[in-house]
Amino acid sequence: MGSLLAKVASEEVLSSAWHEVRENDLDDGVKSPPVREFEKGALRRLLDLGQRLRSGEYEPEPVVAIEVPKPSGGSRLLAIPAVADRVVERAILEVVEPYLDPVLLPWSFAYRKGLGVDDAVHALAMAREAGNGWVVRADIEDCFEEIPRWPVVTRVRELVPDAELCLLVQQLVTRRAVGPAAHRVRDGRGRGLHQGSALSPVLTNLYLDTFDRAMLERGHQVLRYADDFAIPAPSRGAAERALADAGEVLAEWGLALNDAKSRVVSFNEGVEFLGRTLGGRDGVRAEERASPLEATLYITTPGALVRSRGDRVRVEHGEETLLSVNLKRVRQVVAVGRVGFSTPFVHRALRQGVELVLLDDIGRFQGRLSRALGGDVHVRAAQYEAALDGATALAHARSFVAGKIANLRTALLRAWRRHGVAEDTAEVSARLLKARTGALRARSLTELMGHEGAASRDYFACLGRLFGPEWGFTHRRRRPPPDQVNAMLSFGYTLLLNDAVVACHIAGLDPEAGFLHALRRGRASLALDLIEEFRPVIVDSVVTRLVLGGRVTPDGFDVSGDSEQGCRMKPDTLKTFLAAYEKRMLTLARHPGLGRRVSYRMALVAQARLMASVIAGDESAYTPLVWR
Repeated sequence: MGSLLAKVASEEVLSSAWHEVRENDLDDGVKSPPVREFEKGALRRLLDLGQRLRSGEYEPEPVVAIEVPKPSGGSRLLAIPAVADRVVERAILEVVEPYLDPVLLPWSFAYRKGLGVDDAVHALAMAREAGNGWVVRADIEDCFEEIPRWPVVTRVRELVPDAELCLLVQQLVTRRAVGPAAHRVRDGRGRGLHQGSALSPVLTNLYLDTFDRAMLERGHQVLRYADDFAIPAPSRGAAERALADAGEVLAEWGLALNDAKSRVVSFNEGVEFLGRTLGGRDGVRAEERASPLEATLYITTPGALVRSRGDRVRVEHGEETLLSVNLKRVRQVVAVGRVGFSTPFVHRALRQGVELVLLDDIGRFQGRLSRALGGDVHVRAAQYEAALDGATALAHARSFVAGKIANLRTALLRAWRRHGVAEDTAEVSARLLKARTGALRARSLTELMGHEGAASRDYFACLGRLFGPEWGFTHRRRRPPPDQVNAMLSFGYTLLLNDAVVACHIAGLDPEAGFLHALRRGRASLALDLIEEFRPVIVDSVVTRLVLGGRVTPDGFDVSGDSEQGCRMKPDTLKTFLAAYEKRMLTLARHPGLGRRVSYRMALVAQARLMASVIAGDESAYTPLVWR
């Protein structure tokens, strides 16, 4: 039995799936008879279900096809699975979603954790702010009923590395229908996903992703919520061409536009999308940010002295006081270059758990002062054992690299639509997707690093073409960084690594015992592992916005011919960068594991704690935080 199918059949996953089925059944406040019947002997039924899945004896029952009226007229076909099959579907969804969701483009908003109607409407508003005055509004005719089944199953097989689990998905997709509307289920034509199955929404997204990507290659950004979509365009003519292209692409994939709902409309008229109407002047929702109780202070003034006065930390330069803030509001002080600390302040800071980080004047890490932190010695012992176990280390390393490559791809696609980018971005995006698949299947660390290296080269080369020749950035170089973009990237990665070290300590882990990065004296290998998935989300995002938004310019840097110095930010540029970095770290995003929105800094801590739980045996696998 494949490892993923075994996970589906586990008591833990099936119990969680049953809980979801029961909760969904209670949405209308009334428990249905089939669910009440299953509930009577739920534990026994779940154990039996797991046994049948493991032995290969499980066979799904037919779905019951019914028709329900639509508010707008006509009827919708629903195919309702048996309760046991609903549990199996939910269990499969939990296991395969991490393999399927990351391949989707970032503008597919339905049926995805952390995304929804608000995000789709916000994306359309952002497209309007970028200068698009017209929108194609359309949906797909009988989408669920018309999707060809075999291409969906084939795509699942390409992405999910468990042949037995893929066969089970195929059985569920192709099971027959009974009931009053069974005649509408097009088994003979090999079409249709059961609208009522928990798997159908994610499989629909997977199939329609081919439409999204084909349209992107033609230069159109599709903002899609299931089969309902909007395509922003700069002019009416461009919108009409996009509508025609949409019809052609859908026809190539065996689908068709709903002509009655397909039209071109301007923002001035008001664009209806997902129950909202967006006009020409509606405001754009700002990014939400946390208001931390504790802040990170960045001290960049050469010759500054950090002192304590009672409960306050004071930053002085000569006779001038640059800053005074309550020490209880400080979580960390980062000193860049020639900055001093008074001895009383150092003792006070360490007593209160304030960490002191020292960087040289070009952002290279020099050292850290922090109070002794406790941790579970058994977890650390298990961490060292896992780091030295080749198979375990490789499994964790695959997750880190796959998460990084998925986020590299999303970063490029977001930059493409926000700022315009090189013509080969779609091609690079496709190669990154293949690199991610290769990383998940790598059989050695060497093979894994090959996929990571190829993906990074593709990504940074494409990013360089986006920035333009005036920045002199062609690929990632460091130690020392020779150009302005590399200088910002290197400095940002140093800050991010420092945050990851703190996260490891909070989680009770040793930041030096990692899985992807080689173990070396003085290297924070685990912290380096953890930041891989965050690099594109935090640092690369900050650099891209600063460069393309015109907030930094090439002359805001000192470019030295000294091989030791390299390129470094001038004081004003450094302050701009630090402010943008801190703002990004405080930006709120939904963390799937926590089930709520947290700042990226807290998300980094959550990922460290997840790794600690995996090492302790409380969680089965590490799941990277994938940017959508």
